[in-house]
Amino acid sequence: MPHEQPQTQSTNIHHLRVGDFVVTTIQDAYLQGGFGLITNLDDSTVQDLHAASRRPTPPKITLNCYLVDTGDERILIDTGLGVLVGDEGARLEAGLSEMGLSRADIDRVILTHSHPDHLGGLIDKDDKPIFPQADVWVPAGELAFWRGDVPADASDMLRNQFASAQRVFDACAANLREIENDEIRPGITRYPLPGHTPDHSGYRIASNGENLLIAADIVHLPQIQFARPDAHVMFDTDPAQAVRSRQALFAEVAESGEPIAGHHIDFPGIGYVVADGDGYRFLPHVWSPFV
Repeated sequence: MPHEQPQTQSTNIHHLRVGDFVVTTIQDAYLQGGFGLITNLDDSTVQDLHAASRRPTPPKITLNCYLVDTGDERILIDTGLGVLVGDEGARLEAGLSEMGLSRADIDRVILTHSHPDHLGGLIDKDDKPIFPQADVWVPAGELAFWRGDVPADASDMLRNQFASAQRVFDACAANLREIENDEIRPGITRYPLPGHTPDHSGYRIASNGENLLIAADIVHLPQIQFARPDAHVMFDTDPAQAVRSRQALFAEVAESGEPIAGHHIDFPGIGYVVADGDGYRFLPHVWSPFV
């Protein structure tokens, strides 16, 4: 007998225990991408790497947010697209609701950087703060850059990014806090990753002898940029510096074995980096029914 088939997955959340903390991935969106996002490799190289990954064509881009529950504080690391989204996403609030959480349950927000897909979830359609009780911590260099003057030679994309950042920062001005020291709070330390934006930052989560490095936008198309960490993406403010940051991080965690998480790594966006020839491979975290 004909019947309605499933159209969506049952959840967009994933929990991982890190010592005494729980880090939850919430997939905010699954966005359409394109091979043209890579700006310094020839098309055949990009398409061959993509084809080898067995991913759908044209490529899609995952957008994750991360919720860190320390036991006495719930901290969002980035807030997704929110009101800045088009037809796809945003599902951050749906994920929080599925966990039984409301906006009021978020104690603090920490931003990795100030692109629209990381801060749009801070405001509603009327430009009111979504989390009015939460301080919003932003790397100092990000605030200085994005609240400054738009460069005279800025592309339309960069001008739109400035407009989005300034809109959100103006709406949340009363709650904005600059991150000037790498120690955010016990168990959360900033890890500078400049290049994608001027003060693009990851955060190392550490508790009871266990670590997880949330590496933000260290990659956008993981099937390309792990194998070719020299690949630029069109969103990078300083592509050469972004490559240096990516190569240094990959070398560090490949040697140490520390797990990483990424905002654009396939959901749940957690795993390990291992050396593979001249590049690297990503080994995804194995899902478990228990936290």
